Amino acid sequence: MGKADFAPIADTTRRAEIVALLRRAILTGQLEPGQKLNELRIAEQMRVSRAPLREAMRELVQEGILTSIPYAGTFVIDVTAKDIDDAYSLNKVLDEFAIELSWPLRDQCFFDELGRRHEAVKQATRDRDTTRQIETALQLHGLIHEWADNSVLLETWQRLTSRLQMYFALHQRARNEPVPAEDIHETYVQLLKGADMGAAQRHAREHIDLDFEELLAYARSLEQRDSKGAKADRFGPTRNRPDGS
Repeated sequence: MGKADFAPIADTTRRAEIVALLRRAILTGQLEPGQKLNELRIAEQMRVSRAPLREAMRELVQEGILTSIPYAGTFVIDVTAKDIDDAYSLNKVLDEFAIELSWPLRDQCFFDELGRRHEAVKQATRDRDTTRQIETALQLHGLIHEWADNSVLLETWQRLTSRLQMYFALHQRARNEPVPAEDIHETYVQLLKGADMGAAQRHAREHIDLDFEELLAYARSLEQRDSKGAKADRFGPTRNRPDGS
């Protein structure tokens, strides 16, 4: 399992910074799917007390990228091929609906914000900053949901984004690249600025499907690896358990 080393945090009340560091460790693979967080070790490395660390972990549990198991600890969520398929299938439906609702509401403010978010993605890509590239890409895709003027749609999208963060990170690992190509959203942005709503919806679906089978194959390989490891624990030499150390 991956090993994560955390730099000290000077201000022990800065829960947001702890959350950001943990999220980055998850998205970059330092903390892998299914791995247990070693609370004591992380607190010592960050030089924070365990109280704000636990608060940060609870926040990530609420976001859905950590899970807390009574009497066992807190773990990065497991990722299965079905989880990914479910999330991406829902993402396609939500995007299509969001484009339909937001289409007549587009104005110059929308186009300006679209350009600003697109540039933020490109800058993160140029910087080869995996975490920021994923975050800015989701913010770019989230604009249509924010503009659609449908609170239930927006709430559903926001609940999905934490999962998508993990899956986007796995997608990049499956492609064996730190960040995707800088111009990967160019067509998506141009179509959202254009006059053909159907073309924008079709491209949004195609964009989600990009290298999707490769991602599913990668997720299945992780499942097989974990399954073999669990079997070895029961019937053969023990392996190191995912304790974050």
